Amino acid sequence: MKFGNLLIVLALTCVWVLLREDFTVATIISGLVFSAATLVFCNKALPMDKVKDVRFIKLAFYPFFLIYQVYAAGFHVIKLIFTGAKTEIVTVKTDITNESLRILLVDSVTLTPGSVLIRLEGDKFTLLWLKGKNDNELTPNERDEVIKGKLEKWLIKAQK
Repeated sequence: MKFGNLLIVLALTCVWVLLREDFTVATIISGLVFSAATLVFCNKALPMDKVKDVRFIKLAFYPFFLIYQVYAAGFHVIKLIFTGAKTEIVTVKTDITNESLRILLVDSVTLTPGSVLIRLEGDKFTLLWLKGKNDNELTPNERDEVIKGKLEKWLIKAQK
């Protein structure tokens, strides 16, 4: 077992023990077994060789940022519902060149309330977007900025 894999197993075991709130030998052993099994499964099932040119350290805090964006978009959608909303199918172009990060972007946009992904083709994705009644004045660039917003900017920083 490589040293990096050993660190991952130990870190996952620590998370297991913390979540179980039980610091016994049985919990530690079960954590080691489940962590090792998870690592073996991930190494076999996930194509990590296709995830290249990504700065993973830049993605460390992305899940917390995404949670914030989901809640912010949720409150925005609530406001849209009460003030009047319309739907529109739009195609948005992304500046992210890495395929894995593009998929992460469209998954993140879909996860935020107010949009549903229809198709991803290359650097463009089509989605059903919930917009306000007065959003007709937005230019396509402004609309794309509202949809992709800070998510794309964060993910561009993670590209090599």
